[in-house]
Amino acid sequence: MPSEGSNGITSHSDDRRGTMVNASETVLLDPADFHRLDSRLRLRGVLRARTALHVGAAQGGDQEISDLPVLKDGRGLPFIPGASLKGVLRSTLEALVRAAENEPRGIWACDSLDGDVDHRHPRTACGAHGKGGRGSIDTGRTCAVCRLLGSRAIASHVRVSDAMLREHEGASPIEIRDGVAIDRDLGTVPRSQKYQFEVVAPGTTFDLEVFVENPRDWLMGLLTIGWDQIADGFTAVGGFGSRGLGRMELQWESAEVFTAMSLLQNQPPTQWTSEALEAEQGKWRRALAQRHGGAHVQG
Repeated sequence: MPSEGSNGITSHSDDRRGTMVNASETVLLDPADFHRLDSRLRLRGVLRARTALHVGAAQGGDQEISDLPVLKDGRGLPFIPGASLKGVLRSTLEALVRAAENEPRGIWACDSLDGDVDHRHPRTACGAHGKGGRGSIDTGRTCAVCRLLGSRAIASHVRVSDAMLREHEGASPIEIRDGVAIDRDLGTVPRSQKYQFEVVAPGTTFDLEVFVENPRDWLMGLLTIGWDQIADGFTAVGGFGSRGLGRMELQWESAEVFTAMSLLQNQPPTQWTSEALEAEQGKWRRALAQRHGGAHVQG
């Protein structure tokens, strides 16, 4: 039966496995659990460009004055697509998990680019299948990253909204910089290889909103570590990262927990302040460490 913990997130026993969804979970539950909505989590925060940011548009419009414009909304203001943020999260988490796998406890990462439908390799992309083969997929064989962010057969438990510019007034935060193409073989500048590219000015802030369906503590620990890598500057957002662009600061401001019971009974969600959310993130990190079998972690 479902039970609601002090943090407002509901845990339940899986009827088929008899396992509770909590930090001590040792049997992996089916990641395709969308048939049952136990809880929803909404995280809110602010992203601040510590260095200039370039999230490029596929192609510039007729009004663009630079060769490489940044992506803009209908008002002509820059934003960061949720897909871009989720993409850097996935690549970061895949690399981290591969370096410290514990496959018997479910902590491993597939090769999301290996679409071999015959699964001849042990790390073929989770859920890879040929035409008409979706029904035969073993969803139990799903890596930790795909359990969190989705695979070719399972939807993502995490949804990252587009990060829109926060309360902007005055001049546009877009700057234009010059670039020069270098011939890597000759080490010289070819003729007519100067170009211009747009960047979002340092200090620009964006609203961040992340939704999680049926959050589980140890997977939330994985998600938290991914965001930590962005906040700490190890993972850059956007292009020209090797030139120092894309360094972001992240501050979580609040969170809300919606449970099936609260929604059906028209009750308000559980509210977390930034301090309460920080405490929960510490619990999530410890749950991940416990599942991995590593040493106790602080915070």
